[in-house]
Amino acid sequence: MLKLEMLPAGCGDCLILEHVHEGRAHRILIDGGTPASYPALRARLLRESRPHFDLIIVTHVDVDHIGGVLELLRDRKLGVTYDDLWFNGFHHMQPFLPDALGVSGETLSMRAVPTSEDLLGPAQGESLAALAKGGRWNEAFRQGPIVALDSGALPRIELPGGLVLTVLSPTPATLQKMALVWAREVRAVEEAMSRPDASRTDPVDRLGDLDVKALASEPEQRDDAPANGSSIALLAERGPHACLLAADAWPHVLAAALQRLLRERGLRKLPLDAVKLPHHGSKRNVTREWLDLVECNNFLFSTDGSRFRHPDTQTVARLISAKRGVRLHFNTASPPALRWQSESLQVRYGFTTVFPGSEGEPLVLTLG
Repeated sequence: MLKLEMLPAGCGDCLILEHVHEGRAHRILIDGGTPASYPALRARLLRESRPHFDLIIVTHVDVDHIGGVLELLRDRKLGVTYDDLWFNGFHHMQPFLPDALGVSGETLSMRAVPTSEDLLGPAQGESLAALAKGGRWNEAFRQGPIVALDSGALPRIELPGGLVLTVLSPTPATLQKMALVWAREVRAVEEAMSRPDASRTDPVDRLGDLDVKALASEPEQRDDAPANGSSIALLAERGPHACLLAADAWPHVLAAALQRLLRERGLRKLPLDAVKLPHHGSKRNVTREWLDLVECNNFLFSTDGSRFRHPDTQTVARLISAKRGVRLHFNTASPPALRWQSESLQVRYGFTTVFPGSEGEPLVLTLG
């Protein structure tokens, strides 16, 4: 049995995956949400006298994934411990930079960039690297990069207690793209976050105007943000139970990795108990390209909708128009999520919605 908790994490991800083996609980933390959402993670861990994780994973350097982990590791009073930390810092990406660039690691590093806590992305990546230095960091990969190489079997790590994690993303190419923009990538995101989102013009209560079939058939565009492309996306398996934890991974990278996995296993579709959808349900990450490769009824959205009104209506339309019996799990009762509580839409397309029992509580999903 696997238990997955999606904590309220603002516009980001903060997941706890737990299972019990021989009477002992084994847990991993995947991302920590934003710095502002850290109190929810802290309150969750304060229930225990000695909070410990077998593994902490920071999927990539966007602030809504890395920010809460920085707060956690700086929180001396809480005193969380862990056996390993998975995170690709700049030095893990350097081997994938082409020699022809003639750019040294010194030139691209963040040494000349101020380390104030309000800088996003790579600056926070450098902060995490400083906190991790001297501790256990990518030990399962001999301190090297976490990457799905272009050939051979996908990396497969078995943790104590029998949980198996298969790496689906990033690839050498996506790590290279992130390395090339390490010093500037998320500053652009920081500026975008400080501006009103001009795309937020559709009122969220116009349920009658939603044409699910038209939304599902809209032309698809792929995410191309380097930070998202560098995401560590994983397949988590224990016994017959499996969960796809897709971070903010690019859709074509997920599709290619899933196709490799299906060939290895001699399957047409990958059976899954749950999918934590990439990039909070963005239409640019949740595409038919990879959805057609999985067999799943439980789709998880981690966001409060405060940025870009995720999840996109096109994403949900793609999910509910493809099959009946879909269950949409939201960790926050945000306006973009609540619109799918429409009884008429649920009856017509045969889907249901699931929300936390009360505001501020995690959404808990038991697999098996």
